[in-house]
Amino acid sequence: MAIMDGNKSANEYLVEIARMGAMAALKAPNMANTEIKTMILTGEDLEPLSEILVALGATSAFIYGDGLCGKKSFEAQTPIVELLIGANLSQSDLNWNCGACGFDTCAEFNRYAKENLSAGGLFAGPSCNWKVLDFGTAQSWAAASIWQQNVDNRAQASYGAAAMLVGHMEGCTTTVGISIGPCRDTVWYNRPDMAHTFDMDKHEQFVLNTLPQFFVGFCGGGYPQVKDKTGWPVEPPQYLQKGESPELIAKSQEAMGRVGELIAKEKKRLGKV
Repeated sequence: MAIMDGNKSANEYLVEIARMGAMAALKAPNMANTEIKTMILTGEDLEPLSEILVALGATSAFIYGDGLCGKKSFEAQTPIVELLIGANLSQSDLNWNCGACGFDTCAEFNRYAKENLSAGGLFAGPSCNWKVLDFGTAQSWAAASIWQQNVDNRAQASYGAAAMLVGHMEGCTTTVGISIGPCRDTVWYNRPDMAHTFDMDKHEQFVLNTLPQFFVGFCGGGYPQVKDKTGWPVEPPQYLQKGESPELIAKSQEAMGRVGELIAKEKKRLGKV
């Protein structure tokens, strides 16, 4: 009888957990005949997505965190597994004419969507609202089934978008990735892998940038004051105003150039060029 490394075996079992999540997604209640597509990525097929997200993260700390946590799990030899869940939400065969999409009839919606489908990021719209509900339910059932096995997981738009950028999930207008594992505690919520990534000044600026509604005073006077100092509002206040950021634009262009290189490299490896 073989003696097995339990820690290693637990992480290897994540693929079976992902299969269980895929089954749950396909068994989820489905009101609108929405065809759910699933795919499981591991190893060398998943690691490039983490690299893409780290590169994109030059202008988004949230995306950077998703990519970094995935990247560090590979470096620690406890790789995550990614369950992709996608669907084509841009056509409706219901003929319910509910108007929730903004069109009076399903036929009008279908005609418009066919001619004006956006490139999208996470979503390429417009989308049938009923199919969006089915898509969300499939994700929820998958994530819940994985959590019932006491396995850390998180549904992430970032990994879904990265997967579509390199050519996975063909025929889908939207994809979300559920990151499964590694077999450690709350990797995707406490984010221990991001410790010491930012100093306190950068962390405070990040929180201010991403949750500005928590730092703005009453704006009824037309000049929304920003609570950016400990001594607010005694010290001279700062105000929100419209304006461009040449530094951010330059950083975004540089990041997108790097992302383009990574996408081209992965598509070549996958034979999708």
